[in-house]
Amino acid sequence: MNVVNDNNNSSIVTTELEAWFGILYSCISTDKQITANETNILTRIIYSKQKFAGVDIVPLFLKSFDLKERLGQLTFISACCERIEEEDKNMLFALALEVLLADGILENEEKNLIETISNLLKIDSKMSSKIIEVIFLKNKGNVKGI
Repeated sequence: MNVVNDNNNSSIVTTELEAWFGILYSCISTDKQITANETNILTRIIYSKQKFAGVDIVPLFLKSFDLKERLGQLTFISACCERIEEEDKNMLFALALEVLLADGILENEEKNLIETISNLLKIDSKMSSKIIEVIFLKNKGNVKGI
């Protein structure tokens, strides 16, 4: 594992893969409980992206857990957002929202998190609203725990 310099966010998260995983991991761990369903959703989303083909996600999971615990969620997410390529920001925001809405409900803490991610990724407010509307429609009626 890389050495972490807590005073410099650019050295906390060293790769874009770590950043992607870190943001999505933060979404499933917002309530401090990670269910098997949330882990399955995260894994499905990660492995659906070509950039994760052949990547072992266990080290990404362990690093995300460690950094989020040591640095706190906001510092960790901020560091992750700094590593995301401009062309991936809208897609990653949509995926983060999808992870948060897997149970069909967006709790207050999750609403705050998605707003934070939107701001840190610098998602245009019109685009953010469109993404939120589509993901809400897609996940309407989901059953918690499935």
